[in-house]
Amino acid sequence: MEISFATQDFFPFSYLENDKVAGPGAEIIREVCKEINVKCDIKLYPWRRSLAMCDKGQVQALFMVGKNKEREQKFYFSPPLIATEYGFFECMDKPVNYNGIESLRNMTIGTYGPSNTSYNLEKLTIDFKSNINIDITPDDLTQFRKLARCRVDAVYSNRDVGLAAIKRLNLNNIAYAGTEKSLNYYIVFSKTHTPSVLVRKFNLSLSLMKESGRLQQILLKYNLKAAY
Repeated sequence: MEISFATQDFFPFSYLENDKVAGPGAEIIREVCKEINVKCDIKLYPWRRSLAMCDKGQVQALFMVGKNKEREQKFYFSPPLIATEYGFFECMDKPVNYNGIESLRNMTIGTYGPSNTSYNLEKLTIDFKSNINIDITPDDLTQFRKLARCRVDAVYSNRDVGLAAIKRLNLNNIAYAGTEKSLNYYIVFSKTHTPSVLVRKFNLSLSLMKESGRLQQILLKYNLKAAY
């Protein structure tokens, strides 16, 4: 028996290292698959392609995934894995002095999308649509490069992704301005293409990994927090 997984380049959660998908998600999945004696195949693609492949049954599962109503209709969810948050980053050369969404009126906010991140930003700004401009690019690093040059007023991002991007790009004029929403990341399985008995087996093993503290040990290596 085999489960095929897909993810995106989403450092520090998932990324390629020596031509192999690495990061906490891949490490957790490989350990669970070994424990339940199931082969796992993990590939990295652009996110929209991963979603399309899962819809077609070319892969059965995706990670790391935030929860929303549309996804709950299509996927079985694992227990929550990682606790993180969405928030705003600012350029210290031109700080926005973030104090709630109203403080961003008449500004341009950069974000990565289409994604759950951009979807949340659009919901957040719905009442200010004519006053807040959203700039979307298909990767995070582009937005942080723009922010460092003050080409956008702020960036809305996963906090851990943003902090990792700042470090990777060696930027010293960007700071985290404030939290907007806490969230958890999950592994999800296509309801159409994954036997429910296999999902239950996987999730039970994952729950036991959390109870034993092993999952927390893995996440600690990546400076990430386990969700409860």
